[in-house]
This record gives sequence, structure tokens and C-alpha cells, in this order.
Amino acid sequence: MNKIIRRHLWVGALLLPVSPLALAATQSNIDSHCQYGDSGVDSFSEIFTCGTVSGSLRTLYYSRHNAFFSKGYNQDTVSYGGSLKFETAPIAGFRAGVSGIFLRGIDHPDESHTISDIGDNQTNIGEAYLSWQQDNFKITAGNQRINIPFVGDYDWRITPILFRGIDTQWGDSDNFLHATKIWRYKPWGDDKFLKTTAYTDIDQRTNGMWAFGGGRATQLDDKKLSGQLWYEEYSDYSRVVYAESHLNWQQTLFTPDLGVQFIRGTSQGKALAGEVNSTSYGAQLALTFTPSLKWKLGYNHIAASGNSWNNGSLVVPYAHNTSSGPYFAQPFFTSTQDLGSGNAWSTNLNYTMNDNLSLGTQYSFMDLKSSPSVASINQSEYLVYFTWSFSGVLKGLSLTDFAGVQTSPRYDSNYWENRLSLEYDF
Repeated sequence: MNKIIRRHLWVGALLLPVSPLALAATQSNIDSHCQYGDSGVDSFSEIFTCGTVSGSLRTLYYSRHNAFFSKGYNQDTVSYGGSLKFETAPIAGFRAGVSGIFLRGIDHPDESHTISDIGDNQTNIGEAYLSWQQDNFKITAGNQRINIPFVGDYDWRITPILFRGIDTQWGDSDNFLHATKIWRYKPWGDDKFLKTTAYTDIDQRTNGMWAFGGGRATQLDDKKLSGQLWYEEYSDYSRVVYAESHLNWQQTLFTPDLGVQFIRGTSQGKALAGEVNSTSYGAQLALTFTPSLKWKLGYNHIAASGNSWNNGSLVVPYAHNTSSGPYFAQPFFTSTQDLGSGNAWSTNLNYTMNDNLSLGTQYSFMDLKSSPSVASINQSEYLVYFTWSFSGVLKGLSLTDFAGVQTSPRYDSNYWENRLSLEYDF
């Protein structure tokens, strides 16, 4: 590893305000006198004295060369920061949480060569919410992390994406009803909550989005059948229907899991991104060769629609240039729904060597066209990655690297990217 990069990583680690041992000792002292049942603590003071502290502190080295196939557009950025959160103990089912977020750059280049989704320095309040939970029902209001299809915290930068709204769920991860209303969101590169979206070229305020979804799972002898169905409405952008189902053979060799999905998007309100007429189908096969070795193969077909946005692509304002969401076939450095219509493939092989080391590789091929008049991008992405999780007194500390290249016959230069992060979660 380059000496300068190594120095930056460990400088970021030394900036952690508390040590793992100090945090463990503090939490142990709290746990020793904070024993309470489902109803929560008994006194007002215990709401705070029995609360919990958590957070994630990070240093990220981010390098791009010929970014998004723009020859000579090279970016090298080192940043550190993260979030620190306090959540009260429950009383009568109620909890409150608040977090601080911060980000600082080390030797940042000029603005034209800075990663926009890391952004400028940040210092602000992140999460600030009140929640109430009774058995399997929970409702949370305020600034919070939300994770539903095409809306998520996508927490793989310095600070997470957050949302201001109301989020409710009844049930568990398999059998549930879920409803969400969002008014504003905080992107990666900003510490303020905005009424705009990830479409930075569309400077229009909206009323956010709302969504309703449900899931159900059942056991069929040695097979598990599960499914979920969602309706999402993005104000003045799109309406989205998303459905996904899986059949998992639990006692069969390699425990195969077969998944199918359907995604439909149409225009809503002012259609700020343009006409939306998007239909996607998908299939996925996942195999577990051993408890440590897992493989997936995913495919999506996005139907062409020459008169709609991006030749039939899906308009999802909080995942644009951010994530492919639940698409089975997706690259790592770009988003499937932003590349056009056609056929997309991806395959991933992951190996967990032991409690410390996990590594893998991924390949994706995007035979997609953003317009009827252009050739397919035929984008190949080759990715390798690993995570080393420390143990003992350094438990919670991890080192992760994602390195890869995208190629396309439409461009003269290949797009290279590397992300190296040192992270401490507590």
C-alpha cells in the first residue's frame, strides 16, 4: 500500500474520540444497572442513564480515473468522519434518538476533482427522531434511516443518506406491512435536509414520496416460499409498482434460491424527469456451495420505450446515481436504471474465509441503450473486494477495499475506481 495512503488511514483512526476499550467499559457499566422488561425503564432519569451510544467512524480513500469514461477526469480524495448517536432507553414504548454527523477532507483537490457525493465538510445533526413500539408494531417520526425498495441509507460513504418523514412497520422481515411518508432527504454530500432529489440537474422542490408494501412467507415441506409487493409514489416524478418472490429449497444440495421480480414505473404529476414508461423483469439464482462459499447469478430485462426517460429506464429520485436498489443485475460503480433499457447480467462469488476475512469478486454486463439512436453501452465491470474485521481489543474495526474497472466499446478509455476504507463501528 502506498505510504501516503497508509498514513492518511491511520491518521483517521487516531482521530477517533474514544477507544474500543473505553466504549466497552462504559456499555458494561450501563448494562450492569439497566435491567428492564418490555415496558421499559421505571423512572425519567433512567431514560438517559440507561440509553445507548453507537456510531461509525471512518476514513475513506476514494480514487477514480477516467471517471464514468470521461478521459482525463481523475479524482483522488481522502476524507474522514462519520456519525455518533445516542438513543434513550424505552419508557412506555417510546424512545428518542439523535446523532451528530461530521466529515473532513485531507488534502482535498480543487472542486472539479472532488467526489461530489462525499462533498464539502459537514458538521450537523443527522438523525433526530421519536419512535414508539408495541410488540411487532413500530412507528418512527423525524430524521431517520429508512430502507425500502429504491429508498435507503446506502451507507457506503462517510455519512449516510437520511430522510425526514414517518416510517411504520408491523411484523418481521418475512411477514410484514410497511408504510412510509417522506418529505425531505439528506444526500451523502450535504449535511442539510433538502426538498429536492438526487436529480441534481432538476432544481425543483417536491412533496417527497410515500410508499406502502407487504410481505408474506410460508413453509412448503422442505421449501420456503416468500414474496413482497410495494407501491411507491414520488411526487411529480413517478409511480412505481415493485414485486419480488423467492423459492428456497432448504434441504436440497447447495440450497438453491430462485427469485423473480417485476418493476413497473409510470409518470406522476409534473413528470419533472420527463415521460416515464418503464417495465422491468428479473430472475436470480443463488447457491450456497458451503456455509462459507456463496454464488449468485442475476438477470434483468428492461423494455425499451423511445419516448420516455432514458429509453424506458425507471425513474426513482432517491436512488438516481446512487444505487440500483433491488435490481437483480447491477454493477457496483454505476446504477442499472441510469444506463438505459435492454438486458443486464451480473454474477457474484463470495467466500468467508474465517471470522476475520471475507473476500469476493463480481462481474456485470450491461447491454443497455439510453436512446434508440445510440449503440448499446455494452458495459463490463470487473470487481474484486475484501473486508478484514479485527478481533480482540480492536473488535469493531475493519478494513475494506473495492477495486474494479468498467469497459465499453463506446469509449476510448476504461473507467477505474478504488475505494479503501478504515471503519470503526460501535
